[in-house]
Amino acid sequence: ASEAMTEVLKAARPTWTEYQLAGAGAEALWARGLHPALTLVAGERRLPLYRHATPTQDAIGRRAMVVFCARGYGLYANLTRFVTFGTIPDEDAKLHRHVREIEAQALNICQPGVSLDAVYCALAQAYEQHGFPHAIREHHQGGTTGYLAREIIANPTTTESLAANVAVAWNPSLPGAKLEDTFVILNNGALENLTFDASFPSVEVKGRLRPVPLSK
Repeated sequence: ASEAMTEVLKAARPTWTEYQLAGAGAEALWARGLHPALTLVAGERRLPLYRHATPTQDAIGRRAMVVFCARGYGLYANLTRFVTFGTIPDEDAKLHRHVREIEAQALNICQPGVSLDAVYCALAQAYEQHGFPHAIREHHQGGTTGYLAREIIANPTTTESLAANVAVAWNPSLPGAKLEDTFVILNNGALENLTFDASFPSVEVKGRLRPVPLSK
């Protein structure tokens, strides 16, 4: 799924419509035997407005977000990536940095035995520390994944606990910035990123490589 995402964002052009970008994403997934259960796209105009952006006929313009929930052999891989044409504005870069650091707080405590509400609370505290105390209420934050895009969506009352071999996909976001990958919790408590693509640009955050917008 991540290879399909990289392929499509490298091919994308500012004149493409959101429909075209979503369609190219679906085609790239099907070509790999993956079902594009969900392909979301927001271009330059709609990025600050919508976190869960179903595609439209708008041209994507100078930047775009693409979300895949791709299903293969019954299991889901969920990821979000961005592309920007030209230099990313400083304010946008700052928002993406905030989201990466917020996500890191959740990933750091994803261990067997930790409850989902504890992870949610860690995200809530991280949003507040970064100056966005209400952002956690503006979109769902993710949770466990597997045979559904999200099997359990974390909230303040989800007491179910994480366990080894459970997959998680967190979904922290701010207006114009979002981060999402699918991780599996290993027996030793480490996280394996199932949607990592070494050919997509990334930076290290708390010992993990996390994607940054692809600049063209």
